[in-house]
Amino acid sequence: MRIQVRLDEAESDLELRSLCEWLTDDPAVGRSADVSLRARENRPGKMGLAFDAVQLIVDSAFQLSSLAIAIDGWRRAYATRPKMTVERNGVRVSFATADTDGARSILRALEELEQLEAGGQPRTGEARDGGTGGG
Repeated sequence: MRIQVRLDEAESDLELRSLCEWLTDDPAVGRSADVSLRARENRPGKMGLAFDAVQLIVDSAFQLSSLAIAIDGWRRAYATRPKMTVERNGVRVSFATADTDGARSILRALEELEQLEAGGQPRTGEARDGGTGGG
């Protein structure tokens, strides 16, 4: 399974590189996932960041809670708490910079993405497809 984490308001690759290194160094995530930076698609006449996401390739035994805790830890350590979008198979869930529910809201979003991929319905009260998860 492929999971992508984007920093929606990133002004440089430094933030994405920082997140990528954080996830790679996290014992629970780095040991169980192939973590890398995903190169941005080049668009003629457009300049911008070289990377657009941190990509994780994991198997079905991967613990989404470990990823949620690691992402929340990075967000807490990163002073600006950038807006993030997590994507899986074209379904996206975004987190506002003011999200204070931390790992729980990230885990709910990751589980919702997993449920949608399996053909289930999202639980009521949770945002999906570009919404803001966690309130």
